Amino acid sequence: MSVFPKIKLTYFNGAARAESIRLAFYIGNVPFEDVRLSFQEFGALKETFPYGQLPVLEVDGEVIAQSEAMLRFAGRLTGLYPVNDPVAALKIDELLGSMDELSSKMSPSFREQDPDKKKALREEMANTIIPRYLGLIDRRLAQLKEYAVFKTDSLFIHELLINNFVRWMKMGVVDHVPTTVCDGYAAVDALAAKVTTHPKVVEYYANPRNVSPKLKLTYFNGPGRAQPTRLAFLIGGVEFEDERVQLSDMEKLRPSLPFGQLPVLSIDGEPHAHSNQILRYAGTRAGLYPSTDLNQALRVDEVLCLFDDYYNAIALTYPMEPEAQLAARKVLVEGMFTKMFSGLDKRIAGWGGKYAVGDELTVADIAIYSALHGFKGGKFTGIPASLADGYSHIGRVYEQVLNLPKVQEWNNKTFPTNDF
Repeated sequence: MSVFPKIKLTYFNGAARAESIRLAFYIGNVPFEDVRLSFQEFGALKETFPYGQLPVLEVDGEVIAQSEAMLRFAGRLTGLYPVNDPVAALKIDELLGSMDELSSKMSPSFREQDPDKKKALREEMANTIIPRYLGLIDRRLAQLKEYAVFKTDSLFIHELLINNFVRWMKMGVVDHVPTTVCDGYAAVDALAAKVTTHPKVVEYYANPRNVSPKLKLTYFNGPGRAQPTRLAFLIGGVEFEDERVQLSDMEKLRPSLPFGQLPVLSIDGEPHAHSNQILRYAGTRAGLYPSTDLNQALRVDEVLCLFDDYYNAIALTYPMEPEAQLAARKVLVEGMFTKMFSGLDKRIAGWGGKYAVGDELTVADIAIYSALHGFKGGKFTGIPASLADGYSHIGRVYEQVLNLPKVQEWNNKTFPTNDF
């Protein structure tokens, strides 16, 4: 019979509020089920959680919410929290409360949708909020060393939490906040070194599941075949490097590309090709590709293949002289494209969902939006902006994606657009 309760920690497939809890259990050799949900799965389960949010912790079937409470429980169970020393526990709790307060001060910048306002909030974070709190925390950490419990090499839960924050800032994933924002605080630096070099922490991060891959999407400086993937990552909150290259660089790059073409997605330095396959991966990472509903996944693939035909047909016209190109595209508009959009509109109607293939947003919706957004702006010579007008179900999907806050934010950025 196990000496530990049955524990299940549920969160997204990322670090954030669950990472310190995972680490505490791992360091203390406490067995637990580490469940990581996609955003799509969370949407289906949200109403079953106590406050409609994650993380949640199940202990022998009882569901517990609030990350700080979970971390303290993990600390008690693993010896990373001083259960027999109320003063030491209070000192740790004080630091947990300070980190929670810092998080609440930062949260408006993550909710703000206006790019200029978001930038101003982030700059305030970098120049005022984070330095103020880290300065106070640094001083308290130095004072902790005067207390006997904290003179040992043992790890404590407040150290895991503070290190997780420092690690996050150093990753450079928060726009307008420099990666050096946590530098120069002696006690914080010492804490980070202590945690990151601990054998169990090193062991934990040696597991690829616990480290987000470094993603780099390479394409031309325009929307084209890379746009659905960019948007999928953006909507799903997946960090990636958006590398833009010039057409003039293509011949130099071609030998290094798996099939001599773009887009290419590099995962931890390994390149992968073909836009639909890349989009499917992006959808999986972002929770926008069905992982358990095989019928819905089949519908998504049908839509992606349809738009692959669309882009391939247009690509054949690129090398043509202007007059021949116009004639070829006129044939496509009056024939293949009209048949394609008519058929797709009927398919979406038949599937009867809120979105293209069902009741959840998927990369199929993003693919539809991206294709329509390309010609609606009048950027394709010979392809009318009104090509998809009159198809009510396709139009509905387009508007739904267009009005997503993340897509609105993206569209407010200025990027050159052309046929690519």
